[in-house]
Amino acid sequence: MRTYIKNIAVLFTFTCILSLAACSDFMDLKPNEQYTEEDVFNSAGLTQGLINNVYSYVVDGAREHNTTGLTDDAYFTHNYGQKAVNEANVSESDLQWYNDDNCPFKWSRVYKGIYYTNLVLANIDKVPADNDYSVDVIKGEAYLLRAYLYSNLVRGFGGVPIVTDIYSLDDLNNISIPRSDVNDCLAFILQDIDNALPLLPETAALGRLTKGVAIGLKARISLHIASPLYADRTVNKLDVNQYNGDRSALYRQALASAKELIEGGNYALVDCRGGSVDDIANKYHQIAISNSDEMIFTKQFASSKVTNWLPLQHGPNGYHNWSGTTPTQDFVLSFEMEDGSLSDGGLVKVGDSKIGSPYNGREPRFYANVGFDGSVWGRKRPSDAFPLDPTLLGNLQCGTYELSDGVNVTVNLPDGSKLDFKGVYGIDTRQGPIEDWNGSWTGYYEKKLIDTSVDGQNFPQVVPWPHMRLAEMYLIAAEACIELDQLEEAAGYLDALRTRIGRPDTKSTLAVRGQSFNKADMREFLRHERRSELSFEDSRYYDVRRWMIAPETNSKELTGITVFARLKPGKTQNRPYVRDENTWDYHYYVRSLEVVDREYRKWDDKMYFAPIKRDELRRNTALVQNPGMQ
Repeated sequence: MRTYIKNIAVLFTFTCILSLAACSDFMDLKPNEQYTEEDVFNSAGLTQGLINNVYSYVVDGAREHNTTGLTDDAYFTHNYGQKAVNEANVSESDLQWYNDDNCPFKWSRVYKGIYYTNLVLANIDKVPADNDYSVDVIKGEAYLLRAYLYSNLVRGFGGVPIVTDIYSLDDLNNISIPRSDVNDCLAFILQDIDNALPLLPETAALGRLTKGVAIGLKARISLHIASPLYADRTVNKLDVNQYNGDRSALYRQALASAKELIEGGNYALVDCRGGSVDDIANKYHQIAISNSDEMIFTKQFASSKVTNWLPLQHGPNGYHNWSGTTPTQDFVLSFEMEDGSLSDGGLVKVGDSKIGSPYNGREPRFYANVGFDGSVWGRKRPSDAFPLDPTLLGNLQCGTYELSDGVNVTVNLPDGSKLDFKGVYGIDTRQGPIEDWNGSWTGYYEKKLIDTSVDGQNFPQVVPWPHMRLAEMYLIAAEACIELDQLEEAAGYLDALRTRIGRPDTKSTLAVRGQSFNKADMREFLRHERRSELSFEDSRYYDVRRWMIAPETNSKELTGITVFARLKPGKTQNRPYVRDENTWDYHYYVRSLEVVDREYRKWDDKMYFAPIKRDELRRNTALVQNPGMQ
């Protein structure tokens, strides 16, 4: 645990206080002006400024690396400690990515945010009334921010110390606060939520906390702790990480809270039906990159001071971007076909091959979420896109093309053989003409949370980050219903999500897949649906752990795709124009990223919970380390 000091001189610069773009005009302050603690709590405006700063401790996923690269959905190109997590090579003395500020449950960072909420709550009742600010709302924000931060800690570590006091630096040298078990942590979080609810508004400026966020957090954390991991006693052997209460009651609580938001009228699913699959995909894509009616809680990026660089960090290198978090072959194949069936197209294991596009006939969410060879990115190429023909601009080129006037190129096939011919490497590859060191290793790009009309090299986007949206509430309600044996009601919630994107209903889809309308098959169906709907939204990392399916998902060999196009006999072409299967034979091979020594993914049960840093254990001698992390 890391807390700080009681009597502080709080330094607020103009940009620090204005950490939320939505609050950019809330007060007029001179940069670098200092305030004592007494000053801060003698002014509602300064107290609001302190709370605004705490919002930054709720870490968003609009970063170069987030939790998605730690799942079977994606591979993070540039490592930054994620390789060690995926290979289970972490410990209390070597936290790797868990000690990165991009980790949403980094121990020291989250407890620093909690310290500030405690500071506000300890002093809020003496803050004088102000017509420009609501002291009640500030208090509600403090309670809910503390609950949100604790929920992140619990989802990452299990039981954690509950700290409500304000500690000085001297206190830190002689502190002994044990980890509370998940029962007490959950009770504390729920109490903070209940304290916040009567104080928060129904609606607020974009990016700010509301009653809806509080209700949604109650649904999320209740479902999380009700899950199998916290009831397990074979793998989850540490007492503080075990839940001993009534799991059915938690499922009912999660369902009730989710239903409250679904039926409350403040949020609504966006209907994407009408037109072709591509039309539906484009409408669905807009949900994720706009302040749509589905958004409950977002991080806003609406000024030059608060920027979203996902186009630069995750976009294709052919646009001078960095190819950060890239989809895996396993994730690509998880999307259903147009009729609801699941088809791997024969491209499952390393060495599998296919001639002809394996991407036809997929559901709309696939086209909205994934950039693949030949897909439309939606904006023009950089001016140095030679040797591609201008008619290609906007199409991702993740493969290698045979050209009569090309250079000598080599395609490394998954079986270890090499194919040498005259050709040109695709512009969005690691052998292409633009920043090849940034190309995707998997042959795919993340598209979902990126506005592809923005040039990521030069301009940040203002796309919000979805901390919480209504679709998650439908999935929470459905999962809770399944675990409570209310299958008809569960199907209703799932059908609402599927119908709005033109998908067949749950029962008929189960039948197409050869499954039955029973609890086991519905549970599998829900988990598959959750993976598709919430992809790239920092959900999968926690889901595979709480469901205890991580030994399967996180031990899969990391694979991607190799693509090359050869001219059909008798055909000629000097440039790889827009995809034309009458001219080209497109070859697809499943490749292993282990072969190029990227990641040897494996699961160890110690990875259910993150390690606590050794320095924290030394500072607070009452702490107990998570099993296997010594």
